[in-house]
Amino acid sequence: MALSRKKQVYLIVFAFLIAPLTLLAIFTYYPIFRGVFLSFTEYNMLLQTGKWVGLKNYISLFQDRYFYMALGNIFKYLLVVPFIQFFSILLAVAVNQRIPGIKIFRTLFYVPVITGAVIVSMAWKWIFNVDGILNNFLMNAGLIKEPILWLTDARFAIYSAMFVTFWRGLGYYMVIYLAGLQNIPSEIYEAARIDGANRRQTFFRITIPLLRPTMLFCFIISSLAALKVFEEIYLLTQGGSETTTMMYLIYDYAFNRYRFGISAAASVVFSLILLVFTVINFKFFGIGGEKG
Repeated sequence: MALSRKKQVYLIVFAFLIAPLTLLAIFTYYPIFRGVFLSFTEYNMLLQTGKWVGLKNYISLFQDRYFYMALGNIFKYLLVVPFIQFFSILLAVAVNQRIPGIKIFRTLFYVPVITGAVIVSMAWKWIFNVDGILNNFLMNAGLIKEPILWLTDARFAIYSAMFVTFWRGLGYYMVIYLAGLQNIPSEIYEAARIDGANRRQTFFRITIPLLRPTMLFCFIISSLAALKVFEEIYLLTQGGSETTTMMYLIYDYAFNRYRFGISAAASVVFSLILLVFTVINFKFFGIGGEKG
């Protein structure tokens, strides 16, 4: 029996949807459910067996002081977000000028993004070392008398890692803002100039309002990236000097202490925190910048 054209269209659509949905189920949904299940077990990696322990892993997690330290550090890490966004916008405005050689500056600012977290972090680890270039410069300039322990002193370590995140993120968000700026019609600026608006007025009354959807997108993804920071902490301090974060704590439970169950419990709790944070972001700012 021949199928009608409408049913044939449905079959073709479902055929195209089934393949990606199958991959999504295998590589996304199964790991989520598997992780939640592991959080209620005491998993033995050698035997690859799990003993059901109920809420024991969650109770142990909430009794661990490092869990609260990690929570405090990830929210402290959010302080880097407004600085990244502010300076990225300024950079994007600067490299959006039509002057000779501007493409070279755009490339130079984007180099840290494509260099990779490992190389960038190792370079900054060398700079932050006790006998590194930063301490030598500050001592020769007479600004400090003794070397500062940038990566091992609890007063400075987390902020040193935050600075590396800030430095890495500038080029990435600059490119996104640059794309947003180039989507603003030049006729609007020309009309503003004819009306006598100066650079400051066009920046605050045209550029910033029209960049708002881009800013919302960048704020959300940079906030989530700050909450999930791992590379800088692992490569610069290895979680020491009170710099542990949630991602590092999850890694530490699983691969240093071999406590996979509590690591999975920490992952579940952290996922819920990210979910709540994302919902608040959308509620507060408005989805896609639709709210005024």
